[in-house]
Amino acid sequence: MEQKISYTLGDDLIAGVITAAVMSEKRRPGLWQDMLRALDRGAAKTSEGTANAFLFRAMLDRLLEEFHAGEPEK
Repeated sequence: MEQKISYTLGDDLIAGVITAAVMSEKRRPGLWQDMLRALDRGAAKTSEGTANAFLFRAMLDRLLEEFHAGEPEK
């Protein structure tokens, strides 16, 4: 029996990603709000319109990039 795939990310993971992104930037007033607005913009560009879909797609794209980088050249 195959495991059901979940495309829903936990709140802790989403909060961790946002926090890491904020901590990666130079500190300035309004940074948290700007980061949350960026997340909202990214979410709005997905067909589902959610932060889950946006971050899931980002992780998928990065995994596929790494996967293809390790393929032998033809």
